[in-house]
Amino acid sequence: MSAVDVLVVGAGVAGAVTATALRRRGVGTLLVGPNRAADEPEYDVLLSGPAIAGLSSIGALDLIALEEIGGVVLQCGEGRPRPFPAMGSAVCTAERLRLGLIDAVVEAGATHVRGRVLRIDRTDDGRHRAVVQPDDGAPRDVTARHVVIAHGVTGDATGVAAVRRYSGVSLRSKAVTMLAAPSTIDPREHPTYIWALPSAAGDAGTCTVGAARLGEIRPEDAGEFLDRAWRELSGADSTLWGGTPCGSTVSGPLNSGFTPDNAVVDGRLRVGDAAGLVNPFTGEGLGYAVESGVAAARCITANLHDPERAGKDYRRRLAASYVGYFETARHAARRYHLTWRVLASTADSDRPFFAKARRAVLFPDGLAGLTAAERMLLPDAEAASLKPFLVACDEVAVSAVRRDWPFLARLVVTAETASHQRLRPAVPFFAALGAGGRPPDVARATVGAAIELATLGALAFLGPSAAVRRDGGRAVDWGTTSVILAGDFLLAQAARLVATYAPEISWSFADWLSELTALRLERVTGPPGAVDVPATALFAALLEFPARIGGQLGGAAPPVVDALRDYGRQCGHAFLHTEDVLALSGRTGRLDSTLAAMLEGRISAIRDHLAADQEITADLLNRDTGLRLRAMKSATAESEAAEQRALTAAEAVPDPRAARMLREFVTTLTRTDGGEETG
Repeated sequence: MSAVDVLVVGAGVAGAVTATALRRRGVGTLLVGPNRAADEPEYDVLLSGPAIAGLSSIGALDLIALEEIGGVVLQCGEGRPRPFPAMGSAVCTAERLRLGLIDAVVEAGATHVRGRVLRIDRTDDGRHRAVVQPDDGAPRDVTARHVVIAHGVTGDATGVAAVRRYSGVSLRSKAVTMLAAPSTIDPREHPTYIWALPSAAGDAGTCTVGAARLGEIRPEDAGEFLDRAWRELSGADSTLWGGTPCGSTVSGPLNSGFTPDNAVVDGRLRVGDAAGLVNPFTGEGLGYAVESGVAAARCITANLHDPERAGKDYRRRLAASYVGYFETARHAARRYHLTWRVLASTADSDRPFFAKARRAVLFPDGLAGLTAAERMLLPDAEAASLKPFLVACDEVAVSAVRRDWPFLARLVVTAETASHQRLRPAVPFFAALGAGGRPPDVARATVGAAIELATLGALAFLGPSAAVRRDGGRAVDWGTTSVILAGDFLLAQAARLVATYAPEISWSFADWLSELTALRLERVTGPPGAVDVPATALFAALLEFPARIGGQLGGAAPPVVDALRDYGRQCGHAFLHTEDVLALSGRTGRLDSTLAAMLEGRISAIRDHLAADQEITADLLNRDTGLRLRAMKSATAESEAAEQRALTAAEAVPDPRAARMLREFVTTLTRTDGGEETG
């Protein structure tokens, strides 16, 4: 009987990634999995930015032939096709991905046995005894301290995905996706998500088309299901016109039943499809296979001699990484008619809230790839104290909204990875708590969560409204309805948290919310030409309160609180001017909006500081390069000046650690080296 540290069952993407990551960390690993069927048709797959980052972290990218894509186009309803940046995504043939990952396993030094595991039992000492049946030999017994299950979907299928190659298309560098319109009036109808990928091999005129849906579809009906999906997608996108099938249909089951609890069963960690890590709304699972494999390897390596603790850490890591995400997708899938109408009616809108909602529901990186690309570079001591506080803020915020509005849970967290380096209102609040010299109280995370919920609630109302389309003869403003419901819910939950856990600041918190509402009404919804409130006032108020109230709760002296108040206001000014710089550069900022939407929605400060005689629009700035250059210089100068004023205010903070954190926050806030091209 042989013994290994870790037995990985299943040699697909999740299993191969797990085995490679373990062996790269010096852990003895045995990977057991069957060969791919020799007659399976070829097709291409999409690797998201996070998936590629995961493959890079284990040294597997050089073994996989990838072809970067130029972006993703979403087709949804009658609105214009919605382009999204590629966010580092690429296509690859399924065969090349599989072979490349097996090569990575071998190169890392792990053992790969082509075969299957017949059974696994627990031994008296808590280890796992497995019977391994190689394809070319007799069964043998193996004992392992840890077991990772990566054999894909077995009896837990909740849906199906099907793919096929097509030729005769003009699709080149961009992927095309579609949310198919509901085909019945049955409110329980499941969503169908369709996609087309350009050829990873560079074959001109060839693409892979796929579709995914919850519910049962017999294998013999998969071809017909894909035919319907092809007709709908090709009818909406001209790059697919004239395409014909050039391969057989490949289909398989989906398991979207992920919960942190079922990620570890009988001491065995489940990764990828085996853990139900598939978005039930879109069928996307490849990225989660990579991410969960890397996560499992990290947890096992850190607890090599304590399997029980490794399992607990793995559950906790997955819960932090995917909090709200799968609840969001299941919530959307169960209410597909409503979800589709809201997404379709807001497809034309660049309102920040709609843009973030689309990401939360549809894309694998959710908000992790959406918030500021720039990261704060804090000293280890500050980072170590800040991270648990922000994790606590996330936990409180999520618990407040998860049950009723699960997609909002995805919007109020920044994902587990490097959460303490991301820009968020809780950072200056935490720093201000320690400005007086006392260590910040982690129990104040309830107030930090309330501040972030209220901030998101206020931002929900910003930006231009979506066009109202007729729905069955009626004009229904689905977008505005969803904004009002979500925004009011967020503000109510924030107020509830403060009233329950920090009643001593209830009046101050209520005054802040009233100020935000008044500023929004005067600036954003007032009649054209009658705007006296500068655009920066709203954002100054958004960031002034966290700094001021943090200083008061932390016991800072009144002069320090005054300095913190000024610091927060200047951060708000710097934030908006930096957003303008990014928008003028044709890149997305933290609001994930565009220049046209910011100007139309009156959330840009360009008009305020240009002092032009004419109405400033995006079209005018695009035509008049001189005016655009003047706007860029002005916005840059305003951003730099506000940053300097914030740094000056931070000098009045006596605690050196708090002061350093405040300085790093505002200097990161004004960086413009991130953001995606808006086209």
